[in-house]
Amino acid sequence: MDAMTNRTDLATECAEIKATTENGRVSGLRLSRVSVDKQTGKMIGKPPGDYYTLFCPEERDEKRETAALTEILTRMLPPDGKILVAGLGNENITPDSLGVKTAERVCATAQLSGQPEFKDLGMREVCVVATGVLAQTGIESAEQLKYIANGVSPDMVVVIDSLACAETNRLGKTIQLTEAGIAPGSGVRNQRTEISRETLGARVLAIGVPTVIDLASLVAEEDKNKKYTGMVVPRDIDMLVRHFAKVIARALNRALNPALTDAEMESLLF
Repeated sequence: MDAMTNRTDLATECAEIKATTENGRVSGLRLSRVSVDKQTGKMIGKPPGDYYTLFCPEERDEKRETAALTEILTRMLPPDGKILVAGLGNENITPDSLGVKTAERVCATAQLSGQPEFKDLGMREVCVVATGVLAQTGIESAEQLKYIANGVSPDMVVVIDSLACAETNRLGKTIQLTEAGIAPGSGVRNQRTEISRETLGARVLAIGVPTVIDLASLVAEEDKNKKYTGMVVPRDIDMLVRHFAKVIARALNRALNPALTDAEMESLLF
């Protein structure tokens, strides 16, 4: 498979192009790390850095996936400080709505920081925003986050977005995490302004799940002589998006504010 021509946001699908790879397990699930240097990054069209891919069970297992993702996030998030969580995408288009639906489930706690119980409970300030897309707002998501980050001064910005993949065994079955940044829409050739430490002035952790697959790649698995263009979504896209929005949000809530129970987190959601 030619990783340079297939449309994909997943670094692990480009790993054969001289990228360093490692594999391990977290909470019983396989985790791979692809390390992309500057030269490789130029070849595959991705920022250099480490890309982690969590491989989820064939049969969705919310409990195991949440536990594994919580463990990974606990390692990758700063131990303290303020966090800005941003859901990217269009809530009106199901395969592009993962970021928005996740943001709806993440507990915003920054508004409670003045309460005496806040520090007693060991809580962390979390701000949450859904940026929408350029066609809805007239403003690039990167520009929105730049202004918000300037005002909020977060120690890290966590962005969640829907991704594109080129292999069926990763469609709706993997979660990618990276601090290398993200260019929304790049996997479907609709690349917007990059969201990264360089553009926002704060560390960025990007989390995504492939919700669409390149049609050319899908057809090539059956007949390499056929040529098609476009993207395909899985039949159960509604359930897929709901499932991963819940998993990512719950893992973020647990990693960011472990002192709170799930019930307490639910009470903070509107």
